[in-house]
Amino acid sequence: MKGPVLSILVPVYNEEKTLNTILSKVASLSIDSYEVIIVNDASSDGSLGIIDDFVRNFKGSPKVSLNVISHARNKGKGAGIKTGLQNAKGRYFVIQDADLEYNPRDIPKLLNLAMKSGLSVVYGSRFRGDIEGMASSNYNANRFYNFLLRRLYRTNITDMHTCYKMVETNLLKDLNIISDGFDYAPEVISKLLRRGIEIHEVPISFRGRTKQEGKKINYRDGIECAYKIFKYRITRNI
Repeated sequence: MKGPVLSILVPVYNEEKTLNTILSKVASLSIDSYEVIIVNDASSDGSLGIIDDFVRNFKGSPKVSLNVISHARNKGKGAGIKTGLQNAKGRYFVIQDADLEYNPRDIPKLLNLAMKSGLSVVYGSRFRGDIEGMASSNYNANRFYNFLLRRLYRTNITDMHTCYKMVETNLLKDLNIISDGFDYAPEVISKLLRRGIEIHEVPISFRGRTKQEGKKINYRDGIECAYKIFKYRITRNI
């Protein structure tokens, strides 16, 4: 039997306020055959109950399958991504955060370009699309990291930290990702660029949320990101 064309990973950690909405959106996309992998990273709120209820009551199209995996303890976003990737069966792999910052309706645009043009990697760029509500500190930090990446790797990438990194699953597995936190982003793009793989970008929409609404990334993650950009550029074997 032919496998799904796309695996969509939804990593979850304490996202009870937005979780049901995002799962409903992700499970109703215009894609012929895909799977949704939900990784609950030991949430301490009501997220797991919401996931269980959604799966139990799901009456969607046979073109989409749901797979739920739970960590016994909180391991970090990168660890959740690695768990999802290990279980992915789709030709392509992409992440959908459990909040409402990214609109799942943008995912088919990335997939259509990848399939039509035979591309290995397509990124969704907020900075080529529509940004709303991103804090000025986050906006400026993202612009700085992208500037740093472009200078070190001689690339035209505008959004290395986008959630929407659509990569052929076998290629992503072959990168041997080791990051367990938000440093997943610089590791993935650095390894792709070091291999000489071309990354195409598609404009997407973005609605930022505040820390009060659940935003988790902080300045320590930013420092780690800058360090990793340099590290993966100068490390001989990665």
